[in-house]
Amino acid sequence: MAAPYNPPVKNEDFVCYISLRSAADSLSFKSSPTIASGDFKVSKDGGALANLTTLPTVEPSGSVMVKITLSATEMNADNVTVVAIDQTTDKEWADYVLNIVTTA
Repeated sequence: MAAPYNPPVKNEDFVCYISLRSAADSLSFKSSPTIASGDFKVSKDGGALANLTTLPTVEPSGSVMVKITLSATEMNADNVTVVAIDQTTDKEWADYVLNIVTTA
C-alpha cells in the first residue's frame, strides 16, 4: 500500500494530493479537473519525462483535490519531479510542477 506520509522514501510508493489552478481564473482552483493520459509526467533526477504509471484522479469526486500516486519505480530517485500540463487546446487548468526530494 502506498504511504501518503512524509518524508517521501526513495524506492517506495508515495501518495500526495495537489490542487490545480483554473486556467480561466487563476485565483481559483479548478473543481473536477479533467485529467487525461499524457497530462502528468515524471522525471527522475532530471531525466527524460515519462507518463505516470497511474493516472491521477480527483478524490473525492467533485472536489479540487487531485490524488497523485507514484510507484516505487517512479520514486527511485533523489529528486522526483512531476510535471502537469493540460494537453488540450483550450486549457482547463494551469501548468503545475511538483518536486519531491526523497530520503533513504
